[in-house]
Amino acid sequence: MKRLLVFASIAIAMLSQLSCSLDEEQTQSENPITNDATAALNAPRFVGDVVLENMYEDEAGKLTSKTPLEIITVLEGTSKVSLQAQFRSVREGPYGSPIYECELIDESAEIARGMSGSPVGPPGRVMGALAFAYTFSKPPYRFLVTPIDYMETAIDHPTFGEFLNGEAAPAAPALAMNAMYAPVKTPLIMTGIQPHRIQELSSHLSDAKFDFVELLGDIGGAPGAPPADATTKLAAGDMIGAAVATGDVTSLIGYGTVTQVYDDKFVAFGHPFLADGQSTLPVYRAVTHGIRSSLAISSKSVSAYGNPIGTISKDLHPGIVGELGPGPAMIPVKVSYRPVNNTLIEKHHVVAYGQEWAISYVAAVTMDAIRMERNAATVEGTVTLHFQETETVYTEKFRTASSNPFFDVFLKTGSIIHSFTDTLTNNAGKATVKEVTISITDKPQIATAEIDEIIVPAEVMPGESLTVSVVLIPHWSTAGAERIIQREVIINIPDGFPIGEANLTVSAADESVDDTELTQLFGDVFDEILGEEEEEKPVPRNLDELIRQKEEDQMDAGLITITLTPSAFGGLPLPAEFPLPNNSEEQPIETELIIEGFIVAGSKEAQIVIKAEGTGAVLPIGNLADVVE
Repeated sequence: MKRLLVFASIAIAMLSQLSCSLDEEQTQSENPITNDATAALNAPRFVGDVVLENMYEDEAGKLTSKTPLEIITVLEGTSKVSLQAQFRSVREGPYGSPIYECELIDESAEIARGMSGSPVGPPGRVMGALAFAYTFSKPPYRFLVTPIDYMETAIDHPTFGEFLNGEAAPAAPALAMNAMYAPVKTPLIMTGIQPHRIQELSSHLSDAKFDFVELLGDIGGAPGAPPADATTKLAAGDMIGAAVATGDVTSLIGYGTVTQVYDDKFVAFGHPFLADGQSTLPVYRAVTHGIRSSLAISSKSVSAYGNPIGTISKDLHPGIVGELGPGPAMIPVKVSYRPVNNTLIEKHHVVAYGQEWAISYVAAVTMDAIRMERNAATVEGTVTLHFQETETVYTEKFRTASSNPFFDVFLKTGSIIHSFTDTLTNNAGKATVKEVTISITDKPQIATAEIDEIIVPAEVMPGESLTVSVVLIPHWSTAGAERIIQREVIINIPDGFPIGEANLTVSAADESVDDTELTQLFGDVFDEILGEEEEEKPVPRNLDELIRQKEEDQMDAGLITITLTPSAFGGLPLPAEFPLPNNSEEQPIETELIIEGFIVAGSKEAQIVIKAEGTGAVLPIGNLADVVE
């Protein structure tokens, strides 16, 4: 009995030591999946360095149903794990290539956003990338694999961007989606943005460019410091982040998985990111902080770290192609914001070339973060653009007053930048933005004013000066003690101006209004009667001409146009483009007035009698036939 007790004591001691050894191993593990001892029994198997041999279509097509497969991906930290799956069938793919239908049978995981690109194949092999899945599905999760053959074709496929630089390229293949399944979308994480802003932006960031991404607002910022054991090497199954923008306040980074590495190149995602063709997005290593479960489809919780390790050079339907090395050049964007306390705050970001749409996003989110509240205000902004193709600098100002300054800044800055960077919109010359500066001043007052009245004398003679007083009613927050704004304009009446009634129009030069109602109704008729067309501006032939023309077209929000027109049709005003015959002095007289710092709206009209010198009688202009003759 004593001997039995001794043996039992020894056995207990050995088990205790073994248990401690296992605990120490777990503590030192780089990325433990779980600390739960029971869950650890079902945890996925960790894999070390991953080197996979390609399995091409001719071999993969011979696999039988339920052939065991493994998915290499990251579920926690940066260590890769192997998930159990099985092959089901070869299907006809949406891009003229077969696609493999498989299913995940590993109970320790589920299909999640961010798994796009995870290599799939028999142990030690990769037949393709996990790319598509069925939403709202139950275990075992079915998913579709983009063949590695098709992904490899993207490496040497010429893009439209390369064609524009002098290399001809065929069109990229079209991708028709079956409604039963959808891509395991790349989570494009928007950090620094307030959650209620996502819905406001959704309708403006919902075109085909974002078919393969899920825009998700999340906490966090720019790529953080790398872990102590971080490496810039890349292997199949690693998590990466493709950055659209990074900076002091906000970042936009899309996350997915590497499928295969070829020396200094790699393929990933198994479907497009933004489908841009030629691309210049910086690539970061990424760390996974677990899976966020969802009834529709779950998402990896991920963040980028360190410096760029390469560049996404191609973004095509089979996947993205990256090149390892230093990161690409970026567009520096400086946002200067002056809040109500008049303390200037500057924030700096960089935006990837080809993603200039994100510049307006950066400006709006930066202002919103510093502002810290949501209320109506007047915003004045200045956008300054420097280009690589010219030394000419373009500057445009805007002024808005609304309940949502965030959205105003997003739309206004976006419109200004888009007119240069959009290939379809800009037909004058290539405009590569070298640097962007956006200055924003925020005021609590609502700087709007409505034209309320115009004060003019009843009569005036040719050769005299006509004094026009314009009375405006500003918003109460900007009104002075008298509650009005009154400005005077002098119009010199030429000696040859027609005798009779004349129409004076005072109107806000609102760029959203095409013209007066009369011109909208009868403008084309007048042109046909006189056989004349409205003078058109020449089409700009290069970037400098485009800049000059856009500068000429700029309009202050406080601009008021004052027009004196001879009344040729029984008191009806003549439109400005309706020229009177013979004498140039008989043309309408137009002058301008600017109410500084305001947004002016409305219009008013008044009748003035142009009388002959030395008479009290008004000479009639005559009928339309006389005028036309």
